[in-house]
Amino acid sequence: MEEYFYRTNLPHWQPLEGTFFVTYRLHGSVPKQVIERLKEDHERKIKKIEKERECDEKGLSPNDKSLKDYEYKKRFYEEQKRHYLRFDSYLDSKILNEPHWLKIPELAEVVAESLHHFDGQYYELFAYCIMSNHVHVLLKMMHHSPMLWKVLQGIKKYSARVINKKIGRTGRFWARGSYDHVVRQNEFDRILSYILNNPVKAGIVQRWDQYPFNYCREDLR
Repeated sequence: MEEYFYRTNLPHWQPLEGTFFVTYRLHGSVPKQVIERLKEDHERKIKKIEKERECDEKGLSPNDKSLKDYEYKKRFYEEQKRHYLRFDSYLDSKILNEPHWLKIPELAEVVAESLHHFDGQYYELFAYCIMSNHVHVLLKMMHHSPMLWKVLQGIKKYSARVINKKIGRTGRFWARGSYDHVVRQNEFDRILSYILNNPVKAGIVQRWDQYPFNYCREDLR
């Protein structure tokens, strides 16, 4: 259950040399009441699954309990995924999810530059999509790199400082924390497609490669 959360208390489980799907968003892009509503709904469903597991595992042998535990881990995983997708769908909606600073090409370029800066140094950068109020990234950490949360902290801090200076503002630019998911081998292609097709899903372009702030490493196209 370490996955599919927007994290605010870092660090957490982030394996060395792991491949990650990362999302981070602009401060204020999701109203607090929406975050609370999604969180409450998610926690209610998690508690329901936990209660069902407790009932199902009573009186089972160790082997049967292990099989049942695996079944419930899959259910937890699916609920975590649904929770993230509900959150992400809100970011892509047209209601109450301002600001949209990253619609401005000059500012999106700063974010793109910050992501490419550590490519080959701390991680392999596979793909990213910079939307108007959030960013999706697919990368693999290198064995000698700092923890993912530390690298993300540097990327966000640098891009926030440069962008705030460009637009003459002060204060928090990115929301606290981020979402990261350890990508399993059988998920890679699906997640790559999900990232690149974000602007297609949002109706901005007809093909992923028409969007100026999509990036996909050449050998993955």
